[in-house]
Amino acid sequence: PYFPLSNTANFTKYAQGGFNFDQQQLLAEQARRLAKKGIAVVISNHETSETRKLYHSAQIHAFEVQRMIGVDTTINPVAPELIAVFS
Repeated sequence: PYFPLSNTANFTKYAQGGFNFDQQQLLAEQARRLAKKGIAVVISNHETSETRKLYHSAQIHAFEVQRMIGVDTTINPVAPELIAVFS
């Protein structure tokens, strides 16, 4: 589940009830716990100041990706993305 980029780019309804900030925090905490046990975890998300804080103990790789969604296929917006590697 991706962290919302804005108030309008905020689809989190992957499951009933959505995936809120508290659940994002739990995901990051679980990744840290697993990494301490020697289990590598890789998380992909939007790059925001909030996700950088959530994944502060991971190696963060940031880059831009093209999104090809919506009704107008001629518009290919670029979005900030990150890969957080907990190891």
